[in-house]
Amino acid sequence: MYTMVMTIFIFIAIFLFGITLMRLGIKGLTYNQLEKINPDLSPVNGLILGIFLTLILQSSSASIALLITFLATAKLSLPFAICYLIGANIGTTFTAQLFVWNEVQLMFLCLFIGLVLIFIPKTKFMLTGCIMFGLGIVFSALNGFENLLHMIPAEKIETIANSPHNQPFSLATFGMFFTMVIQSSTVATGVLMSFSHGGSIPLIQVYYILIGANIGTCFTVYLVSLKQPYLARITAYAHIWINVIGGVVAFPIFIGQPMVTIAQWLSSIPEQQIVYLAVIYNVLTGILFLVFLKPFIKFLKFVYPK
Repeated sequence: MYTMVMTIFIFIAIFLFGITLMRLGIKGLTYNQLEKINPDLSPVNGLILGIFLTLILQSSSASIALLITFLATAKLSLPFAICYLIGANIGTTFTAQLFVWNEVQLMFLCLFIGLVLIFIPKTKFMLTGCIMFGLGIVFSALNGFENLLHMIPAEKIETIANSPHNQPFSLATFGMFFTMVIQSSTVATGVLMSFSHGGSIPLIQVYYILIGANIGTCFTVYLVSLKQPYLARITAYAHIWINVIGGVVAFPIFIGQPMVTIAQWLSSIPEQQIVYLAVIYNVLTGILFLVFLKPFIKFLKFVYPK
């Protein structure tokens, strides 16, 4: 048992290293352009920019931290910031789609091309190599998780999946604390996708873990905002409220089960079902806050007066 737990943590560390390499490569290629962004501060542009930057940075926490540290100094409107947060929540689900395409051949191809490019003494080639090599490392970690799952007896997996402790609240709590520790909902989703290979984890259980993971990812953003100006801090608080209220609204089984059914209808592949489930959840939560944007802003200003 001890060996297996340590192996899981080693694969998580490898996964994080791969994501970090990808993020460094993408950030190096695009950072100068990102600093020059001076968007029209409308809510629609906030939503689009949130999705776009999260796709580039491969992390909602990183893109929201960028919003807080670099864009908070501008005359940033609160509606723009909130719509940016909604876009970031949606954008982070697309990263998980990369994990669905995980194949051993693709893993070796990314590792080989990335390694070759890293040693070319030109910045753009080296940064592109970091992206490719990082993606290969991520794929290798996911393959490691899947192989580890095959080492566990099927009866044991079934016992864990059907455990009476797997109640919605305990699953969401686990997802929240796990994401707070590793500071990445992307990694949490990737681990879930690996361990649900072949449908070993019921999708409804994955749904509640994802709700908790969305809340857990707020911790990193909150830490970044602690010594920032008022508008940056209230943006971080808005991020917490969006994920907590969204989780509470989506928590009842009569809301969660239809989402699970739709995801299962869209695909028969367990990993793809998790991606669809995350997209559906974040899109519906985003629509909820877009509809009630003005009351939500009034609530924030009331709870956190300047």
